[in-house]
Amino acid sequence: MGENSEVARSGRCRPVKRVGLAVAAVVAAWMALVVHPQPLFAYSVRQANVVLHARAPLPLEAGPLLTDVVNRLSRSPLYDPARVHHVFLCDTPGLFGLLALWQYKVGGVSQTTLNGNVLIRPFSIERNAVIGRNGQDKHGERTLAYFIAHEVTHAMTADRIGRWRYRKLAAFQTEGYADDVAFGRPLDLVRERTALIADAPEMSPRRSGLYKRYELLVKYLLERRGFTVDGLLARPLKQADVEAQLLADTRL
Repeated sequence: MGENSEVARSGRCRPVKRVGLAVAAVVAAWMALVVHPQPLFAYSVRQANVVLHARAPLPLEAGPLLTDVVNRLSRSPLYDPARVHHVFLCDTPGLFGLLALWQYKVGGVSQTTLNGNVLIRPFSIERNAVIGRNGQDKHGERTLAYFIAHEVTHAMTADRIGRWRYRKLAAFQTEGYADDVAFGRPLDLVRERTALIADAPEMSPRRSGLYKRYELLVKYLLERRGFTVDGLLARPLKQADVEAQLLADTRL
């Protein structure tokens, strides 16, 4: 009787083990694909240390686009010309969702906890645009070149300070600095502070999906508080403290 019970339990365990092994195999395959997506992307073009990967031949406009991206990145002291960054242009929402998982709603992802690969959602190189979930181009300053530079800056930041320390930084530090590099533009601190005080919609990342508030705080620290980029990223900073300093600054 005891022997029969043991055989029965063993028989019941086999399907469970098979399912467990199958799940483990799927997870392992997905991880391998995320770390090394190149098999899915047959075409590539490189400019300096940035490589674009795509599933279809890249148009001639990819060259000037990459030049623009490298110009933006090279203004940062974090830029390392010897560090090659791989950017994977996902031509369908399904492919982007497969590689980005829960981050499928955003325009781009940097795999900072792994090897720094960058994923970009459906796009148009000819129009220099990322295509939103509604099927429409994202308009304004957030071009395809912007999204690529923004995500690569996340990877450069993680390279510089380490992935564990990167995860400890406040969102305004990582996203604000990534926007500072990706835009590479002067910012009118007085005007932007006025918009912050007025609670303008574009100053709320949650309402607008923009990082203008964070970019303002980073610009303030770099231009008015004397922070270096390494100092900005050296330790976690409290957003509320920086905003209080900005609002109380009589020089603005």
